[in-house]
Amino acid sequence: RSSGGGSGCQVFITNLSYDTEWQGLKDHFRDCGEVLRADVKEDHNGRKRGIGIVRFTSPAEAQRAVSELNGVELDGRELMVRIDERA
Repeated sequence: RSSGGGSGCQVFITNLSYDTEWQGLKDHFRDCGEVLRADVKEDHNGRKRGIGIVRFTSPAEAQRAVSELNGVELDGRELMVRIDERA
């Protein structure tokens, strides 16, 4: 089992503030485990879409993020966090 790879290691976040940057997202999720990647999605014009992803090294860390950060506020918005089934 390689680290950082498989299914269940990534969470999908909705209801992000348009002010949230990838670094702020990564910092917010760091307490749940080792963050390999954090990304705030943008449209083709570079405008933020209010969604993002955070990839952890293990499914347990991703599940911890769902348990601990779903419904928690970041930059004035209550986050919705779930396991990214498409990752």
